[in-house]
Amino acid sequence: MPFTVAVLDEAGYGGLDPTLATRLFATAFAHRGFDPERLGEVSVALVEPEVIHDLNLRFRNRDELTDVLSFEVDGPYGEMVGEVVICPACAEMGVEELAVHGALHLSGMDHGDDFEGSEMARTQEAVMGLVRGG
Repeated sequence: MPFTVAVLDEAGYGGLDPTLATRLFATAFAHRGFDPERLGEVSVALVEPEVIHDLNLRFRNRDELTDVLSFEVDGPYGEMVGEVVICPACAEMGVEELAVHGALHLSGMDHGDDFEGSEMARTQEAVMGLVRGG
């Protein structure tokens, strides 16, 4: 079965369809050296601020809003890679970039406290360039 990303738009965002999400995730994973043909399922949930706040508190013990959270389930080659939760209303960068950001977290990358100066930021920028055809 070909790799696909399911999108659940609880926030009424309307700008991230499953075809685009699949392309973003496949490009990010391929850039990290994973074979998109072997990837398990991924889901993306677009949620309201109170939902992501609750998830951030419950799973990261951070009582604050955030724009994206990634939850690994089985890893890249497992049946269910994981889920990425995005809050469009909290986004400082575009939802497409946040999808790539979440994909990179699921692929094993992290940025610590300094995203801007991290290898992950450079990788995210490179992936976005590939997706945009640049």
